Amino acid sequence: MIYPLALTTILAATATLTHGLTVPGSSSTGGGFGLGVLPRQQKQAKSSCLNSNLIQSASALTGQEPGTDGIKAGQAKSETDPNNFINFCEGQTITNGQQITAGSCSGVPQGKIPAQKNMISAMITNPQPGTTVEAGKTFNVSVQTTHLKAGVFVNPTTNYYTAPQDLDSSGDIIGHCHVTIQDIGSLKSTTPPDPTKFAFFKGIDDDGNGKGLLQAVVDGGLPAGTYRVCTMIAAANHQPVIMPVAQRGAQDDCTKFEVTGGGGGATKDAGAAKDAGAAKGAGAAKDAGAAKDAGAAKGAGDATATKPKKSCDATKKKEKEKKKGGN
Repeated sequence: MIYPLALTTILAATATLTHGLTVPGSSSTGGGFGLGVLPRQQKQAKSSCLNSNLIQSASALTGQEPGTDGIKAGQAKSETDPNNFINFCEGQTITNGQQITAGSCSGVPQGKIPAQKNMISAMITNPQPGTTVEAGKTFNVSVQTTHLKAGVFVNPTTNYYTAPQDLDSSGDIIGHCHVTIQDIGSLKSTTPPDPTKFAFFKGIDDDGNGKGLLQAVVDGGLPAGTYRVCTMIAAANHQPVIMPVAQRGAQDDCTKFEVTGGGGGATKDAGAAKDAGAAKGAGAAKDAGAAKDAGAAKGAGDATATKPKKSCDATKKKEKEKKKGGN
């Protein structure tokens, strides 16, 4: 039983709480009274709860239970949670839209995953593998993509990883492409470059030609060196794109190229070196020829010097035989 005084108190409190709030079906003017706040509170409370229809039962399993399809030796047990890991980040530094260099935890779902026929693919069309680019000269990095709804790029300072991956009406991932260039020292380098160091980085925030061809301008070019250029395709909130199957082609591309001294200096120097080498070779050949000719001349001189002597000896011998015959 509710006593009149108590009931009056409750009604007064309710009036105080709801005064000025619009009551469904009532006028928004005149300071209406009602319980319009309750549906909103209920909606907010409901949105902060996990809908039981969205629980993935597979998340409660390790994948190594006896009889599970796909078990193979060497596989690890999956972490488990009966509620989609909704509280996985408890006790951790929350990402909360920031790029936290010390590390953080994001509880935002991975989001919508495309069909296999809508998987992203990319090819860097410029620079080509092994291409030589002039140092200090502006050039474009061109990337041809498929099945990327490009040009959607949220604020990376305040909304990094704050929303799930999403798809457009065609089933393609909504997002954008990053381009990064690193100095690798040599085309044959086997040392992975330091990911914290890069010569160029650009998030392409437009949709290019509307047919998947995207470009990033490397304004002012690069210093001389050997580089690797790669794409990093992301969803709208900058997270790496998620694909529907493990066995597939890569969604990103990399290629290697060289940057040489300005004005084609490297080619010019190489040509000069080649010419110098040719000249040196020609000089050596000339010297060798001269030496050969000199040697031949010397040989010829020796032969000439010997010939008169031989002739003289022959003449003396002949005269001696003639004299002997005369006796």
